[in-house]
Amino acid sequence: MKNWIPRGLLIVPMLSLSVFLAQCCKKVTNGDCTRDEDLIVKLEPVEGTAKDIILTVFDTDWQGTIIDSVELATEGSVVIALEQGPGDTIVPAYNVYARADGYYTELYKCWDGDTINVDLDSIPEYPNAFAGTIFGHWEFFGVSLHAMNISLTQMNGVSVTTTTDGQGRWGLGNLPTGVYTLIGDCISLSHCEFTNTEATDYDDFHFYFPGYIVEAPNLYLYPENETDITVNLGFPAGGEVIESEPSYGDGWRVHVEPNGLINEEYGYLFYEAHLPGPLNSTTGWLLKGNDLEGEFRRLLEQHGFVGREVDDFVDYWVPILAGSPWYAVYQQEAGSMVTLDISPTPHNVLRTWLLIEPVNQPLDIPAPPDPGPFVRDGFTVVEWGVFRLSRH
Repeated sequence: MKNWIPRGLLIVPMLSLSVFLAQCCKKVTNGDCTRDEDLIVKLEPVEGTAKDIILTVFDTDWQGTIIDSVELATEGSVVIALEQGPGDTIVPAYNVYARADGYYTELYKCWDGDTINVDLDSIPEYPNAFAGTIFGHWEFFGVSLHAMNISLTQMNGVSVTTTTDGQGRWGLGNLPTGVYTLIGDCISLSHCEFTNTEATDYDDFHFYFPGYIVEAPNLYLYPENETDITVNLGFPAGGEVIESEPSYGDGWRVHVEPNGLINEEYGYLFYEAHLPGPLNSTTGWLLKGNDLEGEFRRLLEQHGFVGREVDDFVDYWVPILAGSPWYAVYQQEAGSMVTLDISPTPHNVLRTWLLIEPVNQPLDIPAPPDPGPFVRDGFTVVEWGVFRLSRH
């Protein structure tokens, strides 16, 4: 056993119980029938004092490797101090999971030597109940816990939706027994199955995302004449469209004028997509935060964007990103993640996707090769999109 240092195991006093049952706002459906008599109850975590708690310590790699585990008799404070090798100078970071029977799993993030205060919430006992905690594992972002909508679907057609709280926890009582598939609104590429019995069942759900969301790609079309254009997106490494305007459906079929006006309404085709990695973070540019608009304008114009294409970018992204002294910007290979099948075939295509990371100090980032001039003759298509990254 490595060096675990309990500090008196400070017991957290139990507070008064709050009301923990509320009728789920979504009705259960079975085929075309809505059954009002099926009263699905949303379960809320309640305070309690857990016993026989197992702490499991993982490193912070996105797939996670177990480093150590220990049992605590009850809730309280404990120092996470694990042995380091001779000459180690980097203080390691950990993800610590606290589990106990009848309680929701808690996640604690800490550095070696930090104190965590273990304080778990109880799962209320209820007939035909199932509860769980959803953990998302991201290659860059680490483990995330947040509120989301989730849908549960049974093979016989029963379905119900509910929401997790800010710690990824959820629970439903009076849920018809059987095998369910669970899908979340921000985990649309992943799903899992669980079995609900007549007792109060519980499980943790871990979704591993070697993937990212490309935000707000704007796809501008400039035909030589008024033209009916078809655009289909391909995902050679996997992925899917999660937002679009106009609606992507099974592909865009649009009428476009030479100035880029689409269906007499849109200035560009907009979409967002959930995509697998990896992303490039080796070559790029360092931008100054005190002139972010000017820096982005210069970068985009250097790559061949003009006029409203640049204006749209800075109008959208500068307010969202502003606030950091520096920005590391890395150019991505858009075609390796999303392909464009456009008919008629364009003469010139410019696609620039950027991974943007706010940073607190200057970084030495090797620059990629100069893109050279972009020629606009004939039917031209240009596109920009952004991945955002926050460093913790």
